[in-house]
Amino acid sequence: MLFRFAAHCGIPAKRVFCAAVLMAAASILFTGCLTEKDSKETTAEDTHLVLGTVARIQARGTEKAARMAVEEAYDLLSDIDTNPDRTAILEMEAAAGSGEWTKIPAELYEMLFLAQAISRRSDGAFDVTMGTLTTLWSEARTRGEPPTEAEIREARAHVGYQYLELREGNMDGVPIYEGRLMKPGMQIDRGGLIKGYALDEILEHWDGAHLKGALADLGASSMLGIGTNSEGEPWQVGIRNPRGTSSVDMLLVMPLSNEVLSASGDDERYFMYEGKRYHHLIDPRTGYPADTGLASVTVILPLSTDSPAWEGHAGVLSDMLSTAIFVLGPEKGRALLSDFPTALVILIGPDGKVIGSR
Repeated sequence: MLFRFAAHCGIPAKRVFCAAVLMAAASILFTGCLTEKDSKETTAEDTHLVLGTVARIQARGTEKAARMAVEEAYDLLSDIDTNPDRTAILEMEAAAGSGEWTKIPAELYEMLFLAQAISRRSDGAFDVTMGTLTTLWSEARTRGEPPTEAEIREARAHVGYQYLELREGNMDGVPIYEGRLMKPGMQIDRGGLIKGYALDEILEHWDGAHLKGALADLGASSMLGIGTNSEGEPWQVGIRNPRGTSSVDMLLVMPLSNEVLSASGDDERYFMYEGKRYHHLIDPRTGYPADTGLASVTVILPLSTDSPAWEGHAGVLSDMLSTAIFVLGPEKGRALLSDFPTALVILIGPDGKVIGSR
């Protein structure tokens, strides 16, 4: 086309040929520069306060891919932090005991469905309906004094995963999800799985981002590691000593690659009263902080699973398992893990020493 245009304008073909060669060379050089810059590997990193903790995100890849991955992760965390499901949860709680169904978002339905599955398997050691107990003990931490037996008994009367009902259907081909709480005064508690859910959401958005590696660290208690670090090795993460003198006192350093990690410990939120430690990991079956000879439980799960029901939900699963095992104790906790043979679990006792792993 260039030669036809030149002939039409009376420009000599030789000059046109030289110009074409120069233009092609310039194009190759320019394209080469863009490709080299775009393909240059870098690690983007940022830290923010979100979900009640200090979150640190690292992503390794091209400059653009790494930067976008970090930004997307924090956008997701900020959205989850605003609790977009709050309206639906409040509507369910307001209708508790009435028998009325409440329409809920698909994401909330899925979260509650998975929570019920672990509640059944753990015989109620994990219970997503323990909102009244969570609120009661949160107020106790603020006062620095445990609630009375009568207050605990009253709160427990509104707990029971068996009384959370879910159903799905469709209207004109559009899926509809609904839930209801069958006992008056029941409340949903997202605290035991929200960080794991956040990791699953981040992983889904990173899929196809062409990253060489990435690490999402939500306060050391919930982590997602994919690929490798800048040395080409698995990400190295610390297992905190629950009886350490500082937050950087680590008992172990573990590799994390294409895996999620969740930890539950009695050192995260607690108060001392008359020489006794009252922590936030409440046994829904008793209403009191779990006392099973454990100070910390860490669960590491691979992102891939043989169970289709848990595919894409490794974060939520690890979060719930760490809580359930802490409440159940070492023996019953190991029995729960028989359903999840690929899980790696680290148990730490009240003296700050590792008492078992699998």
